[in-house]
Amino acid sequence: MMSMNNVNRQKELDQTYALSVGIECDQTVVDDGASTSVDRPQMRQLMEILEISDYKVLVVEDIYEITRNPEDLKSMMDRINDLGVTIFDLGTMSARYNNYAIEC
Repeated sequence: MMSMNNVNRQKELDQTYALSVGIECDQTVVDDGASTSVDRPQMRQLMEILEISDYKVLVVEDIYEITRNPEDLKSMMDRINDLGVTIFDLGTMSARYNNYAIEC
């Protein structure tokens, strides 16, 4: 796990990077937990936000920060995409739809 200073610094870097490609981050969920499972408080918070909001894009530093478990990742991506939300992966600079990526 990262220290809070590192987490906050990374959050600022990610927001700046997203803004540089035209994506404004209105709300941030910080998750410094292990990405071995989607069953963690920050992922539940994220899904609650996406379910009640009208966000169209979820910006992630790395798609595998959602979870490193391939089956759970596919399930989460389906859930997020079914809400009408596109996942934008800063690591690859692409929109992610399950196994498909659209390069920018």
